[in-house]
Amino acid sequence: MRALQASLLLCVLILGCRGWRRDHASNTENCGCLNDGVCISYKYFSKIHRCSCPENFIGEHCEIDISEKCYKGNGHSYRGMANQDIMGRRCLKWNSDALASKMYHANRPDAVKLGLGKHNYCRNPDNGEKPWCFVQIKRMQLKRECKVQQCSTGEKPLSSPTEKGFQCGHKSMTPRFKIVGGNTTPIENQPWFAAIYRKLRGGSFSFTCGGTLISPCWVVSAAHCFPKIMKKEDYVIYLGQSKRKSQIDLSGDNQFEIETPILHENFSSGAIAFHNDIALLKIRSKTGQCAEPSRVVQTICLPKAYEDVPYGSDCEVAGFGYENQNDYIYPEYLKMAVVKPITYRQCGQPDYYGTEVTPQMLCAAHPEWKSDACQGDSGGPLVCPVDGRMVLVGIVSWGIDCAAKNKPGVYTRVSHFLPWIEAHTGLPGPI
Repeated sequence: MRALQASLLLCVLILGCRGWRRDHASNTENCGCLNDGVCISYKYFSKIHRCSCPENFIGEHCEIDISEKCYKGNGHSYRGMANQDIMGRRCLKWNSDALASKMYHANRPDAVKLGLGKHNYCRNPDNGEKPWCFVQIKRMQLKRECKVQQCSTGEKPLSSPTEKGFQCGHKSMTPRFKIVGGNTTPIENQPWFAAIYRKLRGGSFSFTCGGTLISPCWVVSAAHCFPKIMKKEDYVIYLGQSKRKSQIDLSGDNQFEIETPILHENFSSGAIAFHNDIALLKIRSKTGQCAEPSRVVQTICLPKAYEDVPYGSDCEVAGFGYENQNDYIYPEYLKMAVVKPITYRQCGQPDYYGTEVTPQMLCAAHPEWKSDACQGDSGGPLVCPVDGRMVLVGIVSWGIDCAAKNKPGVYTRVSHFLPWIEAHTGLPGPI
């Protein structure tokens, strides 16, 4: 009998089975819905209620406004989704057991009124100067002001680009091809890929490197793709493009300028290797906006700090680089290869790269040396599947030849640079 009841309940709540229907609850106080949310009950399970929220509102009581990106006044009424303190540390959830002894937490009788709940979004329940949250610092839970801006006069608290439907590491296609001597792949299969173009003398632009969209406003690439003293106005970045552009349309869609370039301060080049080969590019459109999610534009997930995917995993590298080391013209369409990470010990053997390889680097190759990244793929992504999502494991950095035996591609090991990425972008790290 219990099994039957459980099946029926699952059927009602999840599948919406034939013969079962939902009705509006006669008493909306059973839900406590806010912001014009409607209380829904299930006909045959009258004690089951939930709020059906209008557009832009989510949460158990429709209390979270996903369209707010700034706060008014002192932020006492702020119900947006900022969840970091001013140092970029992630906020604790208000229903965390660690906050049970604090004055403000999700179990207070007036928690919903104060905006507290089963989330870690910044609030100002004590009518302080601005929205704040608790963060974990060593063994202590400390109150800290949040990284959220105050609305300017007349400004509407519209949604932040980081909260507009991006789902990192998801793509709509899964075919696999190789770059060296291979076939093309549509951008839907690598929707985080960014194509970076540099202005030449005379005003024309030339493709120079790849990159990866790690958040709506940030692209990560290789430091060696840029001069130490770079003019940001000399670069244009395109997202969502399967075809390399021979001519740049400065009014084209998904085109971005570099607002802030950050090259790793310890970048250097050795005999053949690049060290600390990573760069961050804050992007903006002509109208000052960040990227918008679509079928062809998506962010990649970041790895956990200092954690690697299992060696031998099927990973993907994409770019507009040469199909052969003797080529002199970049291919017209985006290409992708499947390669497998190999151990640091193996890559450091004398017949591979010896001491040129460091722990901040990751090597990957095809088991039969049939596919590889090549010149022109620099800065592009090496992504691997982790828990059902694609994760940015490496950045194309250097190598000898292309798809040559015992000469794997060498990538910047992103997991070792995660603290550096977080410190410069304020991004919270893995989601």
